[in-house]
Amino acid sequence: MPTPWLKKMRKAGQLSVHNKAKSWSVAVDDGIKSFNALNLGLKLVVEKEEKKADIVMVLAGKSSTYTHRGNTVSTPAGFKPEGFHGQTSTLMYVDPKEIFFACIFLPGKIKKATNGIKQVVVVHEFLHAAGLNENKDHDSSGVMFSPMKVVKGGLLEYLADQGAKPMPPIRVGSRTKCRMKMLWDGGANCK
Repeated sequence: MPTPWLKKMRKAGQLSVHNKAKSWSVAVDDGIKSFNALNLGLKLVVEKEEKKADIVMVLAGKSSTYTHRGNTVSTPAGFKPEGFHGQTSTLMYVDPKEIFFACIFLPGKIKKATNGIKQVVVVHEFLHAAGLNENKDHDSSGVMFSPMKVVKGGLLEYLADQGAKPMPPIRVGSRTKCRMKMLWDGGANCK
């Protein structure tokens, strides 16, 4: 089940992003534009000051940590920094269960990745940072399908629909759209 952000954040419909992963700058900038174009009820904006950001993006090795206001998040055991997948770790209040910060760990040892491939990884992790559960909220199609394969400089779902092209451009499945609308637009519950 997705986890909502603080009520004031949901009401504003906006989260700020600070990118410390400078080698991913083009992919992050393109990822923000692609994410916003999906019209999922949430807008991402660039934040120049790390301490003010709702989401911070960092390059990660096999075992990496990030500390936000005295709270530390880390990559899980088995994180593969050479893979085409990141890791989003959130900080949240317990009652009510609401997110107040997210750190996106980007694979720091990825090789031969085009900016298009990196953009797909970035948008996938933005969706997790927006509240989609890291283990339970993947989809049967689109950017939230996991895992993907490299095709013509982009990423494609292993069980892609016939005629589907590698991403980018980014596409999302109906389950992802519904869950994001539920989190950010007050839409109906999804199964």
